[in-house]
Formats: sequence, structure tokens, C-alpha cells
Amino acid sequence: MTDHLVLGQRIGYLRRQKGLSQEELAERANLSREFISTIENNKTGLGVNSLVDIANSLGVSADDILVDCLEHSASTADSELHRLLLDCTETEEYILTQTVKALKAILSSRGI
Repeated sequence: MTDHLVLGQRIGYLRRQKGLSQEELAERANLSREFISTIENNKTGLGVNSLVDIANSLGVSADDILVDCLEHSASTADSELHRLLLDCTETEEYILTQTVKALKAILSSRGI
């Protein structure tokens, strides 16, 4: 069963991370601002089509939106590393990604 409160909170979080107002997200997703507000405030659920439209408008996968509602998810959207990268500039993200890759290689070479 989908937890609409958590789903709405995740959509609001992702929207703010992208620097979008509810009105801007609504326009991109071809939905009303009022509908976005009711989703984020747990006053209504949303159908698959609206979920896909919102995910596409936010530039994320539906799995990234649903991660808190899924029992089995391959998404890393709720990981600390992912949250760290969400507000990075492109340069910061590149540097951090290269650093993590290098550290991972070192750990693997030491059997960790």
C-alpha cells in the first residue's frame, strides 16, 4: 500500500532540490498547481500517469519518487551519498564522483 504522505513529501523534496516552485512543476507536468499542492500535503493520491509526468518533469525516475514506499527498490535515492550529491554543482559532483571511485578501488584492492 502506498504511503501518500511520504510520497508527497518526496515529491516536495525533489521539487525543492530542483529549485522549482509548485507552479513551475505543475506547468512542466501539465498539471495544476493546486493538484501538486494537494499531493505534497497528503490531501490526494496520484495515478500512474501523473506520477510519470511528475518524475519526467523533475528529471528523476519513478523509483526515485517511490523509494520510501517500495519494499524492494534498486534505487539509491535514499542513500546518504545520493543526498550529498543532490545539491552539488556539476564540478563538485564530478570531483566527488572521481574521489569515491578512487576510494572504492583502494578498498577493493585491500579486500574491504
